[in-house]
Amino acid sequence: MHRRGFLLGLASVLAGASAVGALLSPAQATVLGQIKGVAPEGLPDIDAADAETAGHTPDGTEVETTQWGPPGPRPGRRHRRRRRRRVCAVRRDRWGRPVRRCWYVYR
Repeated sequence: MHRRGFLLGLASVLAGASAVGALLSPAQATVLGQIKGVAPEGLPDIDAADAETAGHTPDGTEVETTQWGPPGPRPGRRHRRRRRRRVCAVRRDRWGRPVRRCWYVYR
């Protein structure tokens, strides 16, 4: 038996088994009521006074109305148009006959 074929077959069986296991396992979601009162250690609990300012930035602007910058494309993300041109050359094939080969070069 060839080693490459054996290893490829073994890898495909393992990948197929993991894919089947992922497809057959049921998806379960956490109910929001279960995680409402859970806070990580070291963080203070949010009371009613903090809940009013939770949706605001330090200057008082609401979080929904803030944006990263002016509207439009992001700065620094300019696309340079790449032109392609066809280049041909005469090469020799394996029998020594001249053959014209063409390919595209992007500039």
